[in-house]
Amino acid sequence: VLDNSGSMKEAPDGSGNIGKNSSIPWGDNSKYHYALLGFYGIENFLQRQGISQYINHGLALFSSTTRYKEEDFFKLDEVKKHALNPEWGSTNLDAKVLNQALKGRESLVLSISDGEINNWNSEKQGFETLAKQNHYAHIQIGSKTDFTIDLESWQLPVFYVTNGNDLSRLMVNIAKETYRRFISP
Repeated sequence: VLDNSGSMKEAPDGSGNIGKNSSIPWGDNSKYHYALLGFYGIENFLQRQGISQYINHGLALFSSTTRYKEEDFFKLDEVKKHALNPEWGSTNLDAKVLNQALKGRESLVLSISDGEINNWNSEKQGFETLAKQNHYAHIQIGSKTDFTIDLESWQLPVFYVTNGNDLSRLMVNIAKETYRRFISP
């Protein structure tokens, strides 16, 4: 569940240095770029462990709208293409879209954001249901928000990062921990 609002085009440290953007429109030092590195890192980890072909892969992007794309391993490129089409709008989340997508399944749900969610009060209850019914963790780029305070009050894991390398590494580590029981030592 990846924030793709306009602020995700910024550098994780707030420096204004988004890096090179000749082949990566949002810059290779943007929050979004590091989140994508983590997403691809998770996919690579699942493939190396030999479990990727047994699970569905999905990605929700939230900004002005919440868009979800899910495919099996053999159509994973469609999910990757979805990741490369950020909206760069405001920061709104539609918990109903996510709950419908994951209904009846136990999934790894990892959310990433860098600020407040504008419509959090109206989505809070639906999101709590989603988070508690799955293997859930949140990575916050920067400071606490009303969203992270609520997640912590629900006893859900929240990790705070301030740089891109920590963000992408942490994403893969959370996936490793979640799938540990399915992989060989």
